[in-house]
Amino acid sequence: MLSLPTSFALSATAFSFIMLSLAVYSTLKHHRIGRRRKLPDDLAYPGLSLLKPLKGLEEKLDENLRSFYAQDYPGPLEIVFSAETKDDPALAVARRIASEFPEVPTRFVLSDPDFGLNPKVSNLEAALRAASHDLVLQSDANTRAPAHYLRRIVSELLEEEASLLSSVVVGRGERNLFAAFENLHLTALIGPSTCTALHVGGVSCVIGKSMLFRKSELERFGGLGAVRNILCEDFILGRTYQENGRKVVLSTTAIENINLEIDAERFLARHSRWLKMRAVIHVGSFILDLFANPIAWSLLAVFFSGFAPLTLGILALSIALKLSLDALLLRVARGEGMSLRFLLLAPIKDLLIFGTWFYAAFSRTVVWRGRKLRFGKDSELREDDGVLPIRLARRLLTEERRA
Repeated sequence: MLSLPTSFALSATAFSFIMLSLAVYSTLKHHRIGRRRKLPDDLAYPGLSLLKPLKGLEEKLDENLRSFYAQDYPGPLEIVFSAETKDDPALAVARRIASEFPEVPTRFVLSDPDFGLNPKVSNLEAALRAASHDLVLQSDANTRAPAHYLRRIVSELLEEEASLLSSVVVGRGERNLFAAFENLHLTALIGPSTCTALHVGGVSCVIGKSMLFRKSELERFGGLGAVRNILCEDFILGRTYQENGRKVVLSTTAIENINLEIDAERFLARHSRWLKMRAVIHVGSFILDLFANPIAWSLLAVFFSGFAPLTLGILALSIALKLSLDALLLRVARGEGMSLRFLLLAPIKDLLIFGTWFYAAFSRTVVWRGRKLRFGKDSELREDDGVLPIRLARRLLTEERRA
């Protein structure tokens, strides 16, 4: 007879596969809708400002930026680059790419480092102020877009009569193991999770890698100043739009996130930050993340059972099935698979994410661009003021001084 811990782990394994099945179904549905969608012939495309916050030399930055200059967008188009300092090396790359496309108006601005605690929002605010068109697209410097991307997302926003649009993110370009882990996690878990939220839960998630909105409408909701001290600004913006009765959509056209070579520290830091944000923004989703990891749970069942043959067989089956689903999602979402030498090591990625979840459940600090910050409800940031005893002592001293 199986012990209670073993039975629980096996039940969690089964539940994880149910979650993954919903993710596969939702991803297939989302991509099927995208394939059937036709671009309108008579649409008047409005002027569009592309906002590109820069910070350092992203991998293949030149090719990423060039993909946005090479868009077949029929309407007026401009690109606004922003950086924190004038000596940021990314600016030199952006200027060189801009010189290749003199027909596309381009401007360069510097951000105000004192605007807020979220450096990305500070950078974005500077670009937004300089934008000459009301319709704007913010996209990260490590993203790359197919030539039809702007036409498709703008037409989708207009046809849906929506106020805010974001895209599913797929990872591409892996050359080493942890870049492969990053791209696999983006493509076969995070992307499908957003599709599941939409097609099963009826919730449109907003992903900050690429956001299309109107500047005038954002200003009515407080502008970017409302999220200048928010770590998960994309989610909070999406929630603000929805609370004000505006329609938010998840585009059927994906944006590519280029990851070629990253190390273990960067991979773990990024995903621990994302998990921490989910823990303070939506506890239910954070808990579901733990129960979407069949390999980890089936491995625990093996340990709890004392390496019983039944659980060993279930572990082997779980690994084979999870790898098959990962391979399918890669093919569907990004149109190509992954090298077998990387894919076969995917269970290591799942175990690392499983362990990171427990760390994220208790940690509320983040080091971002060399700055250590602490955050609380809704991922609101503040300067980190040390470990718990020191924080308590400082607060007591502050209250005594006020008294």
